[in-house]
Amino acid sequence: MKRSGAVKFPHSVQLFKFCQKVMMHQKGTKVRDQEVGSILNFNPSDCSHWKRGEKNVRSVFALAKLADALSVETTLIHDITSGTADLDEAFFEYQEAKSFRALKEQIQKVNPEQLKAARERVVEFAQRIQQECEFQTPPLYLPEVMRTFAFISTQPVDMLDKLSRILRVKAGQYCIQYKKGELKAQTRMSMVKDLARIIFEGERGRFPEFGPLQAELVAYEEQVFVANLLLPRSMLQAELGKLDTRRNVISELATIFWVPKSLISYQLQEIVCETLKPSDTSMRSHSEMSRPESITA
Repeated sequence: MKRSGAVKFPHSVQLFKFCQKVMMHQKGTKVRDQEVGSILNFNPSDCSHWKRGEKNVRSVFALAKLADALSVETTLIHDITSGTADLDEAFFEYQEAKSFRALKEQIQKVNPEQLKAARERVVEFAQRIQQECEFQTPPLYLPEVMRTFAFISTQPVDMLDKLSRILRVKAGQYCIQYKKGELKAQTRMSMVKDLARIIFEGERGRFPEFGPLQAELVAYEEQVFVANLLLPRSMLQAELGKLDTRRNVISELATIFWVPKSLISYQLQEIVCETLKPSDTSMRSHSEMSRPESITA
């Protein structure tokens, strides 16, 4: 007989779908239900109950095991089980964390001076936008940002597979469509990523300060723009100084700035790296000067 009524554990259903989607993304092939269940040593019956929301997967050990198997942050798994993030939002966070790592590897091949110059140009551009929006306390509101770009509009629509997308209305005119409903941090970031693509790729000629497009730099430019528009370093450091460090700092900052946790982590790592560079250089120079010639040769 066909079951009716509400699903008993809807967040567990989302968790199962997330695990399956990530596994398919990593393997590049279809993943059977039992492959997901095998992570937790579930038999076919338990796996079926989990998938239908009849079994609640909330054990700390089970969630940690899932995070380890999928190579994702445990906090992301917890966000799904608590209902803080739905399937699309959680998968967006997963993809962003992965793209951050890929970008870090990519820019290792770029001249540091090129990166520094590109970053300074983009940060200055983001600051001009913030000034026009009179952005003084977080979070930054996107309608105010979009008003500074007369050739770009926004529209909420029913979307199944993405949080936002770019629609080219006509030559030089764009519409960023986004998932209808309560605007979440992940959707906000997705919209700003689309804005960055329009600025740095589609309509770069409107902004001569950036110069010609360089394939090895454009992804970095877009990431710097997204991070520093939504999460300016000076504000981030100021808010960080106010927080009780005994609490979950990443979660607290994500709420204050209305951005995904992955973006908070990225920007904090950038701040730490920039802070350590001078001292690292100094330590390296001192170490090199004090080494015997037989070692440095």
